[in-house]
Amino acid sequence: MAEILDPKEIMRVDELATSSMWRIATQVTVYVFCLLLGLVSETIAVDDSYIAGYAAAVLRHEFNAVGASLQVQEGVVIVNAESLGTVDRTKVMTALESIPGVVRVEIREGETHTDVREASPIPQEPTKPESKFLPRDLLFAPFHADPRWPHFSGAYRRITSGQEPTKTFAANFGETFALYRNAAPLGGQWEIVIQAGVFSTFNVGTSSKDLQNADYTVGLLTSYRTGPFSGFLRLHHQSSHLGDEFILNSQPPVNRINLSFEELDLKLSYELFAWLRLYGGGGMLVDQDPEDLKQGTSEFGVELTSPWTLWGGKIRPVSYADFQANARSNWRVASSVMAGLQFENARIGDRKLQVLAEYFNGPSPNGQFYTQNTTWFGLGVHLYY
Repeated sequence: MAEILDPKEIMRVDELATSSMWRIATQVTVYVFCLLLGLVSETIAVDDSYIAGYAAAVLRHEFNAVGASLQVQEGVVIVNAESLGTVDRTKVMTALESIPGVVRVEIREGETHTDVREASPIPQEPTKPESKFLPRDLLFAPFHADPRWPHFSGAYRRITSGQEPTKTFAANFGETFALYRNAAPLGGQWEIVIQAGVFSTFNVGTSSKDLQNADYTVGLLTSYRTGPFSGFLRLHHQSSHLGDEFILNSQPPVNRINLSFEELDLKLSYELFAWLRLYGGGGMLVDQDPEDLKQGTSEFGVELTSPWTLWGGKIRPVSYADFQANARSNWRVASSVMAGLQFENARIGDRKLQVLAEYFNGPSPNGQFYTQNTTWFGLGVHLYY
């Protein structure tokens, strides 16, 4: 005969069952939470380890940086400056910042932090740069503020003084390609480079946007780099041509000059720090037209590239200044200053996208207007190696 339980006992059994269920549920929740924490921690560890290994491979294979020491903490790559030796630090920073997951890159003097994940040691076997056709980068960095350095760009300019049109648009097309690279003395490398470009200005104050002037240049360079020091010897041709509509519509009429020359120039550059570069040099015109065109040329400048980025590593402030004094304009100094932002993740191939405000004052760089002083303010978009 079945035993009938007392109602109080039934309630006590229900309470015990409910308590057991809550206790089991709590234990399962805590276990799952701890498991998730472990997985998250492991994921973070894998991410930093992945970055460290990737960065070590980049230093080893792209820069031949044997013995390079780096550490990674929460996406921040810290490289020991001394371990890089003579490697170009600016290019190292740019290469490492392109690694997925990297927040920023720091190149530090002396000891780095020890409470971070370290990359596996890079093999110490001796290596030498191998000869290579069509290497993807350049040993010599561009002169960013030089109005006649071949690259792709477009800029609107407001001319505030001088005889050129008040509103102009400058469209530049050009590139610098390394053809061959090999090892060189003093632990350096040398390469043969071809350079070509078209520098055109349009009068956007007219309904037909008349072409004002176009300068064409092509040249052959041999460049050298060892660590922060680099330089090039260049022979290049430049010829200048006025636009037909500009000639027809100019009042008073413009007398066209058939300006062309070859220039042999030597330029040297030194990176005092990863963020500061100085350069300078001179040259001589040969086979110039008109024949009485004075021959001497000179150029020097300074470039600052911020070691810090903004917006989570997406943009980097930059500023450049270039100064040129040439005999053909009686050694008056032409000053070109540019400043703005470099977009770290917006690239076309190896080219960096920059948006730069610009200021120019001095003898015009535009063809036959070299005898006339001009001043402009502008804003442009540029693509550089």
